Amino acid sequence: MRAISPAAGRLFRRLARDERGLSAIEFALVGPVVFILILATVEVALDMIVDASVQFAAQQASRAGLTTVVPSNVTRDAQARQIINDILGGWKRMGGTVDIATRAYTTYNDLGSNNYQQSMGGFGDVVTYNITVTIPTFSGIPKLFGFETLTFQRNYLVQNEK
Repeated sequence: MRAISPAAGRLFRRLARDERGLSAIEFALVGPVVFILILATVEVALDMIVDASVQFAAQQASRAGLTTVVPSNVTRDAQARQIINDILGGWKRMGGTVDIATRAYTTYNDLGSNNYQQSMGGFGDVVTYNITVTIPTFSGIPKLFGFETLTFQRNYLVQNEK
């Protein structure tokens, strides 16, 4: 008993040597993987941009508060918040949230205690700047791993000039 007729055997051998359509099959197999890698790369690059902007905003705000020079038209706290909002405002327009918290301690020994003021502090005070940005994902790739939003945070600790 034969499994395949001679004509069917010739047909299979001819099809095995035929390379027409092979690139389409290869593209169908590799294309989605390459596309996901490209999207993931773009997502990581945009996340790094957000992280760098949060870093920059924290640095600029702490510099503004560090000098204890009171601006002529606003408070130091309002000036620092304006600097942060100017730098991070684009992420707010994309659906993100920006949280800013400042705490002023009289000495380094008071850090972490309940002995603080919600302000930029005075001369010689130790001030912490906590900036948190929460944004939706850009490409949706993090959603595949259970991340609906991404959170970026910077905490700065400076001592105001005396």
